Amino acid sequence: MIIKNALKQVPPHILSALVINLDNVAENYRRIKNEVSEKVQVIAVIKADAYGLGAIPIGKKLYKEGCRAFFVATIEEGIQVREAVPVDARIFILSGLLEKTEDLLIQHKLIPVVNNIYQMDLWINHAKKINKKLDVVVHIDTGMARNGCLYRDVKKCRDRITDNLNVIYIMSHLACADVPDTPLNKLQLERFQSVMQTFEGAKGCLSATNGIFLQKDYFFDAVRPGKALYGFSIREDKIGCVVPVADIFSRIVQINCLSPGDTVGYGATFTADCPMTTITIGFGYADGLMRKFSGFGHGFFGGKILPMVGRISMDYVVLDASEVDESYLKMGEWVALTRNPDYTLEKWALELNTLPHEVACRFGPRVKKVYLEKHG
Repeated sequence: MIIKNALKQVPPHILSALVINLDNVAENYRRIKNEVSEKVQVIAVIKADAYGLGAIPIGKKLYKEGCRAFFVATIEEGIQVREAVPVDARIFILSGLLEKTEDLLIQHKLIPVVNNIYQMDLWINHAKKINKKLDVVVHIDTGMARNGCLYRDVKKCRDRITDNLNVIYIMSHLACADVPDTPLNKLQLERFQSVMQTFEGAKGCLSATNGIFLQKDYFFDAVRPGKALYGFSIREDKIGCVVPVADIFSRIVQINCLSPGDTVGYGATFTADCPMTTITIGFGYADGLMRKFSGFGHGFFGGKILPMVGRISMDYVVLDASEVDESYLKMGEWVALTRNPDYTLEKWALELNTLPHEVACRFGPRVKKVYLEKHG
């Protein structure tokens, strides 16, 4: 009923909607805090528009919940989030800085993660230029070979740091934390422990979502959950440790009665073998529904499961509604494409052989975000 009331607020010209439960985001944040000790800071990762679910409303919600630090990917994301959270909240920029971006960081009170000597020198030189000690996070690569100062250059990085920088965290990133028994986890942990000894007295931040659900040795002083906040399970043995956050809906824009032999969609990949009723909904690959979902996805309407038939196109998908009472089929009615907790975005990802956060990040600008919140 709550979701139905929320969908009634969506203007009639909007054909698809993503309903996001902010209270469930807050609940997941609390569950993660309970997983770690009180001494470990939980820093929310809200990059990529909070994994496609809306960084500004989610950032505001988590701030109310007590979160005082956030990771985003780019300076532009940081500027947007800074408008949503007060200045006492730290915003860390994972991609760091490039030349001529230093003033933007200062202006919007953003803290760069320096990933190499080039970025470190830029930030040191700017600190000297404005005669001010600047906050920074130093990223050391312990086995990802993506971002971060090389592990073999740890001492060089330490020696490079001057009194002009205030190192808030030393961080690294686990490459295979979703596979608990891989030797690389232990190797990266040992390397990071060595890094922390080199940066004596500094605070450490190693684990993102998957790392949090390894042993406590991986916690250090801060953790940075991302996908767990948005209701995506971490491993099969951890299903249920977080609650689903979002459901996707689309409106009926066409109702068809097909005869045997009628074909559906591009390539005529589906042929009706008996009289059937189909509905077309206004949701396609331009909105985030990957074409490879064609033929095995489904929707929910009128108490029935509606299989997808034919190919998914840019703007539409066709569903078999033959089992639905025709009195329910009306233009503009909402059809559910997920149904928490049994058919979630994560279930989509499993069927597509991809990641749930890739699915969530694909939702396009035509998809209206609708937020549920009992306690604002």
